[in-house]
Amino acid sequence: MIHRAVLGSLERFFGVLIEHYAGDFPLWLSPVHARILPVTDAQLEYCKDVTNKLKKYGIRAEVCHGERLPKLIRNAEKQKIPLMAVVGAKEIETQTVTVRSRFSGELGTMPVDDFISRIKLAIENTTSL
Repeated sequence: MIHRAVLGSLERFFGVLIEHYAGDFPLWLSPVHARILPVTDAQLEYCKDVTNKLKKYGIRAEVCHGERLPKLIRNAEKQKIPLMAVVGAKEIETQTVTVRSRFSGELGTMPVDDFISRIKLAIENTTSL
């Protein structure tokens, strides 16, 4: 009798993969590529626009709000989200985002389109931002 366990093998593969990365997946493999964090609820609408723009390009992104900004950043780091984009009043005025990477630290302020192109390039090349 030939034993074939396709699903069992797949489950073991994912188990080994999660154990190897200790849950800290690289950008291209992470379930959520970027989390958009508003400084206050006044920036929430712009954050949703940025998230929709990211999703349009196939980038897995989400908005997180309801807490103070330091707690939002700490939670994103504990959840091992690769990229965080902080949005305040200045960012709305200039149509930019301030980007923080788990791997590289602060990346500075950049236009949304530049942020999208850098994420897409990093995902295609399987590198970090």
